[in-house]
Amino acid sequence: MSDKLTEQIPESIAERRLDKVPHFPNRHEPVGFMLRLVKALHTYGVPSYELERLLTNVAEQLGYGLQCIAVPTSITMTFMLEEDKPQTYVIRSNAGEVDVDKLSRTMEVAYAVINDDMTTEEGANQLNEITKSRPLHNRYWTIICFMLVSASIARIFNGGLLEVITGAAIGLSVGLLVNIGGTRSETVANLMPALCAFMASVISVGFNKWLGLGSTYIPIVAGIIILVPGMMLTIAMAELATQNLVSGTARLLGAGVIFIQMTFGVAIGSQLGQYLFPTDVTTALEVLPTWTIWIAILATSFSFVVLFQTRWTHFPWIIAAVCVAYFVSRWGVKLMDPASGAFVGALSVGLFANLAYRIKQVPTATIMMPGFIILVPGSIGFKSLTALLEHDIIGGLDTAFNMIIIGISLVTGLLISSIATLPKPKTKAKLGKPLS
Repeated sequence: MSDKLTEQIPESIAERRLDKVPHFPNRHEPVGFMLRLVKALHTYGVPSYELERLLTNVAEQLGYGLQCIAVPTSITMTFMLEEDKPQTYVIRSNAGEVDVDKLSRTMEVAYAVINDDMTTEEGANQLNEITKSRPLHNRYWTIICFMLVSASIARIFNGGLLEVITGAAIGLSVGLLVNIGGTRSETVANLMPALCAFMASVISVGFNKWLGLGSTYIPIVAGIIILVPGMMLTIAMAELATQNLVSGTARLLGAGVIFIQMTFGVAIGSQLGQYLFPTDVTTALEVLPTWTIWIAILATSFSFVVLFQTRWTHFPWIIAAVCVAYFVSRWGVKLMDPASGAFVGALSVGLFANLAYRIKQVPTATIMMPGFIILVPGSIGFKSLTALLEHDIIGGLDTAFNMIIIGISLVTGLLISSIATLPKPKTKAKLGKPLS
């Protein structure tokens, strides 16, 4: 990998390693280990309700009382021992990039300490190795898979051949911008949703001028689908449902800001695109053969392995997860309605994720994240804001209401399937019952 690609944004306070914080507990001490463990799990996107529950179990195993409060931008932990006064620590932290492999390895360290299979010193060393380890898949593959997943999602969203080609072009451009441009400046990184949506709109309108698309909306959504905060929105609603009100509200507002950035980018990009490539031509949406959906599912699953930094041994499970999410949800929509389809789809994905963990210890996130992109709660919210911006107030509010109902259906399906929390391995008898 070239030096240019490995350049990174200067480390922010939220990304700062705790080893560099003056007078912070040493990583080999029990408290130091737990502080580093909670920051790692928080960075990898573990929901607040599961994060607090898991750290409480770790603390009890190490002989500490613990009060933990986790919100999307910070963590507050108070440790208590009989002979000492309570000690409170506040950590500034943001969610980082999706990395299922590192999340899975970090969870294994946590459970090893709970089961007394690993000391805190060994756990601290393991966490350090996980943090410093290189991603499983490099940026060149990531850029290619941005293109591949955008083309495939365009087909899954019932786009024709021209929409698939346009989606691929948008995906390639977004992949280059995210993986190269996004590492040069913190400001650019913060504006990435708006910049990507802007670029996607210009490209889609331009291709419509040259090729005559049946829909300019399908390629735009397909091209930026990885950046749409559908999973973030669902976790927010799950946190609200589990009475983590502060964290859920903050995460919900964070997802809303990303939606607004994307909507603004699409609005400005569409206007610029119409100015540069004026056209009033509309064509019928081409219907591709049914068998092409299998190619799209296979290509989408392949891309998810790379984009979510998952191991290749989990590839067949991701294919199955995408199939379950796609076919079950559409069956539910056909027989009932969109909300019921989302509920049945989420329930099926949840049950399948639980089954995959029980059989082969496949990390739950490996199944859930691809499944939720196919269930597309985020793209519905994006469509709602786009309609409002185009002054279609009734249509926008109707779509927003449908998004809320579908989001509730997804969360309900997950909660019922009992995998709204992370995997629960068996704990040793001396700890009593397994993690709840």
